[in-house]
This record gives sequence, structure tokens and C-alpha cells, in this order.
Amino acid sequence: MANQSSTAFGFRPLRKVGQNDNNAGLSEWKKATGTAAINHHELTQLTADGVVLSSTTGTNNNIGSLNGSFYTAPTTLKPTWSNYAPNVVASDQVCLVNDDPQQMFEAMTSLTNYTAVSVGGCCPIVVGSGSGSPNYISGNSLGAVGTDDQIKILGLTRDTASQDFATAGSVWRVMVNQNMLGNNIAGI
Repeated sequence: MANQSSTAFGFRPLRKVGQNDNNAGLSEWKKATGTAAINHHELTQLTADGVVLSSTTGTNNNIGSLNGSFYTAPTTLKPTWSNYAPNVVASDQVCLVNDDPQQMFEAMTSLTNYTAVSVGGCCPIVVGSGSGSPNYISGNSLGAVGTDDQIKILGLTRDTASQDFATAGSVWRVMVNQNMLGNNIAGI
């Protein structure tokens, strides 16, 4: 049985880990004016300047996945909402991030070596190019399973159309292991 897709979609918020309420809350984080775009559901990091950028493989100051951005468009001077954070020159641009350290996400892997024993392990993100215009969906996916890395693997998705871990495109429930807002992560 093949999975329904092998196209990465980043880190899609699913629910909270534990028994607390899942209010799908988002926090506002400043984006530096004129910096690279951040795609929808892309893992983000906090920089020493107090702004967010896309996370890279090996980044340990991650905060969560991008849900969208709000800014004043430089050409029209109108308040603008976007499902991604474009590269614009706008001093008021904020990113809305699913940043709760207890947030559970779903993410895809293109690897075929994930199995039930992968649960409890960790992995880095694999940065992909994303979908681009018009949707700007993240290309982030899950890398090889290790012991201490960016993402903690919690289990296979409950979506039966994406559970074949013998083929590329299996989807896993995960959380950000190296979350800047969580415990045991050093400061920037």
C-alpha cells in the first residue's frame, strides 16, 4: 500500500501533548524587515536579535511552525495577512507561530527506514524547497532517526492513507524536542 502523497508539508499542528486544552494559540514574533520568506508550517527559530527565521538542519533554538504573518504592505500601505511570511520591507511584520513546547505536529518523511521502533527517537529536519506560489507550503520533512536532535517522534499518524512506512511519504506525530521555550535548551 502506498501513501497518499510523498510531498512534504512541514509541521502541521495536530493537538497538544498531555491533557491540557488545545486552544490552537499562536504567538506573535517579530520578523526582520527584508529577510528571507518563511513558508506556511515551516519550523522557525529565534535569533539572538529577537526575530524569527526559518530553522535549518541542526538549529536548536527552534520555537514552532509558522501559521502566517501580518504586516503593512509597502506598496499599498494597507494591513495585510498572509499564510506565509514574505520577504517584504515592512518594519511591523509579525509572524504567528504555533510555539507551545507541548504542541504536537504531523510531519512527513521521505525515508523508508522509519518503523515502530522509531517512536521515542529523535531526528533532524530536512529542509526542502517548499511549494512556492501560490500556496507557499513548507518543504520541511523528517530526517534519519537518532538520539538527540530537533524533533521527537511520538508515533505514526492515525490517517490510514499515510501509514505505510515501507514507502516514502509516511506521516508521523512529532513534537519539537529542541524548543527554545521548553526545558533543557541553552540560551542563544
